[in-house]
Amino acid sequence: MIDTHCHLDRCGDLALALDHDLAAVITVATDHARLAPVLQLADEDERTFAVVGIHPNEAAEASDPQIVAAIEAALDHPRVVGVGETGVDLYWDRVPLAQQLASFRWQGELARRRDLPLVLHVRDPQGDDDPASREAAATLAELGHRRGVLHCTNGHPGLLEVALGLGWYVSFAGNLTYPKATAVRDAAVSVPEDRLLVETDAPYLAPVPRRGRPNVPANVRFTAAELARLRGSDAGDLEGRLDANARALFRLP
Repeated sequence: MIDTHCHLDRCGDLALALDHDLAAVITVATDHARLAPVLQLADEDERTFAVVGIHPNEAAEASDPQIVAAIEAALDHPRVVGVGETGVDLYWDRVPLAQQLASFRWQGELARRRDLPLVLHVRDPQGDDDPASREAAATLAELGHRRGVLHCTNGHPGLLEVALGLGWYVSFAGNLTYPKATAVRDAAVSVPEDRLLVETDAPYLAPVPRRGRPNVPANVRFTAAELARLRGSDAGDLEGRLDANARALFRLP
């Protein structure tokens, strides 16, 4: 299987994290400090590829010309397959929205210019309000970039509509296995099969039956199994489709 989104630089023992059954792993650098370690991990393991960018909670970095130049230069690395993760995060409320949107637009335009997929992170504040999802949907529609993925989708209908309309993929993480994640579980049934991806977001969001422990890329199989169960699909057939989708989006060898 392919884990389309994790943070290997935070996963500790890589021998345990990188199960031998994994066909490929995409590890994500979320800020400038993690850029070099993530590229090194991609260089050291033939199954590992990288996505580089600035997380919305670190969006202030996007105003630093040296950091911008370093990220743009990293896109020339042969193991880099995407830009991000960027987007809107109003759960932690660490960075002003305007700053997050400026970073989002820059990375979206960069991905379009380099013909790379954009990896989008969206997290709303606690409660029923959805300002992050609405802002992300509007900005995504404005950018119009047609290669990307809703990483760890929250199942927001408006955001899904915009993303799928642009031909984007939708990725499900371990929270798909949580019974109370109703919006995510509903989306798992409605997203077309040729737009589906799975991920771990390791070391976060460990799926049932590993919930409560640090997550690892090998756990992606549990999310894939739950996705197949919810959709009434054959697990083996769906795994093949998920891997084919990942290879298509990220142009993996």
